[in-house]
Amino acid sequence: MTSNAPLEFEVVPEIGLKHSTIHFILGTPLNDVMALLQQNSRLIPNVDFLYSKKNPFFDDIQIRLVKSGINLFFDGRTQLLKLLEVDALSSIVLKYNGKIFSEPSAEATMERVGTFFASTHPGAYDERQKMYVQSWRGLSFCFPTTNSSNVEITPGFSPSLHSLRYDASSQPKLTKMSIFKGTIGGNKEEDELIVPLASYCGQNRTILADVLVDMGRVVGCSFNFLTQNGEAAPDRTSQADLELIEVTREIRFGDSSASVMCALGAPSRVFYKSEDKMIIHRSVGKDGRNEPDFFFNYFSMGVIVRFFFESTKLSTAH
Repeated sequence: MTSNAPLEFEVVPEIGLKHSTIHFILGTPLNDVMALLQQNSRLIPNVDFLYSKKNPFFDDIQIRLVKSGINLFFDGRTQLLKLLEVDALSSIVLKYNGKIFSEPSAEATMERVGTFFASTHPGAYDERQKMYVQSWRGLSFCFPTTNSSNVEITPGFSPSLHSLRYDASSQPKLTKMSIFKGTIGGNKEEDELIVPLASYCGQNRTILADVLVDMGRVVGCSFNFLTQNGEAAPDRTSQADLELIEVTREIRFGDSSASVMCALGAPSRVFYKSEDKMIIHRSVGKDGRNEPDFFFNYFSMGVIVRFFFESTKLSTAH
């Protein structure tokens, strides 16, 4: 059963949107967000998933929460959440510092946004789109002027700076809010996304994967990854606060399943040959029988490790 009441989200610049039970945080992996939405399907019933079939690793991946008008954009290569947009202000309640600044019955206006966020510099005006953009670090608001009557636009001393004059009854209303890392047109290296600590939860995040070669033959794989060390400072109480460390581990063909788990930790999932989707990977023995292999899936690392069931020895890694 779903509720018709609009969801309330706290706006946190450069961080994300926070609901009492759902947090959309910049840098969160796509898989974690999808799992979060599945767990809260009653709260967020309608979700659209959009991606490019032609360039899936170069174009953004988008998840749209239809009911709330929230758009989540993920980098196609890293699959990390890089941008949040809200474009249906009539379907959501937005708060800042615990106070509501936009709700269906009173959508945010330029004056209200200025009151809550305290404008410290002039906004920019896009003459082509007839759009006034007010931005701060990690946050921007778009106000179109095409649908507002009695709005006077006067060019300023810069091409992007204009003076807007309007009366209280016709001031432009907010149509889109964006949350991102850094500033608009800022330094991409300085604004690099960082996976939130809460997204680790004991999982590894691969930095670099490489093959091990001995005498011209591939003998295994080397993984450099970030993980939590299992030790927390005295003032840290939750798993999300565990310290991150960078680790390099090697696994080799012929290693036992226990050795692989010692190197990489417990897998996200274990698949057995009885599952139809694993048929393509089955090996055939000398007597023509299908060998009963099984697989460790390290989803957060992007790694699948295959073992022979009888010997539990590592046979392949993907």
